[in-house]
Amino acid sequence: MAQGGDLFSVDACFGGGGVPMKIAQVMLSQGFGGAERYYVDLCRALAGRGHSVLAVCRNGSVAHGELAKHAAIAVEPVRVLGAWDPLARRVIRRTVGRFGPDLVHTHMARGAWLGGSAARQLGLPVVTKLHNYVKLKYYRHIDWFNVTTRSQRDYLLSHGIEPERIRVIPNFSSFLPRDCVESKTDSQLKIWASFGRFVPKKGFDLLLRAFAGLLTEYPDARLVLAGDGEEAERLKALALNLGIGRSVEFPGWVTDIRGLLEQADVFVLPSRDEPFGIAILEAMACGVPIVSTKTKGPLEILGEPYAFMCEVDSMEDLMRAMRSAAGSPAESRGRAQSALTQYRETYFEGSVLPRVVDLYADMLVAASVGRDGGKEPSSP
Repeated sequence: MAQGGDLFSVDACFGGGGVPMKIAQVMLSQGFGGAERYYVDLCRALAGRGHSVLAVCRNGSVAHGELAKHAAIAVEPVRVLGAWDPLARRVIRRTVGRFGPDLVHTHMARGAWLGGSAARQLGLPVVTKLHNYVKLKYYRHIDWFNVTTRSQRDYLLSHGIEPERIRVIPNFSSFLPRDCVESKTDSQLKIWASFGRFVPKKGFDLLLRAFAGLLTEYPDARLVLAGDGEEAERLKALALNLGIGRSVEFPGWVTDIRGLLEQADVFVLPSRDEPFGIAILEAMACGVPIVSTKTKGPLEILGEPYAFMCEVDSMEDLMRAMRSAAGSPAESRGRAQSALTQYRETYFEGSVLPRVVDLYADMLVAASVGRDGGKEPSSP
């Protein structure tokens, strides 16, 4: 609880007695990939259920712009030069202290380091959301770890994090699920879509090469590749070198992901490494057939009943999976329907958010017990 207040009991926390909490959410990255979209969705979802939310974010970031539209969220943009930035550390500590939250929830390494430090100095319990397999040197101030997959839990256990400090809760999306997969009159799947940060691990170079092969059989196909990053110019040059420049669109960062997906016939996730993949959830919600590599996150979410899966870092196998989807429109939509049902039951906001709130309640109880017993607040 904020200093000087009384802790809520478990029953008094939201979901029991319905008493709202005050939660500071800290993320300091610039782009708008899956982790940032989760952060924005989480802030909105909590505020929508009556909790008071402080969103500490990087000044000028896409998340800053998205959250500034929400009148019920207190948004505090911060100028951050790096994890070492002493001014940012002081500003975050002062901002969080002024808000007086019950707990702090951080995201990504920089947020965990600076937000965790602020929480520790203010005597507040702090949880971090792992969006990847992280360097734990930035997580020394963290009490609790919210991981999205069993694989991430195993990673933390292998690095000495106690099991009682880890909670497995999958990512969610706030996209309303479609009632059913759209039955299109055209038998071909023409518009292919993918999006994310343009970095090597996302495998967009593999996608461009596989799409070039697909065009030999389906010359009317188009690929919309949204996003930006360090590989943007190289990917655009690769499309030209492959002779597919007229068939590939690079719209840059797209905040209307739903609009993009609803225009697509197939979504492709070609990642070489994907700890979870919120883009997968969004495609599931929109009822779009999915082609995905067998990376750790998609394997836990999907599998063959829901998508066309292919080997990691294999352009040939990616092209095979894309051909399978293109050549079997009815099967593609059948798998998309199964994925839509799975999303509705397991990954939609209404199914996951109560588990996050339960974690917050457990944090507050553990912090109370720690103080009463004279223990450090970082020992839940």
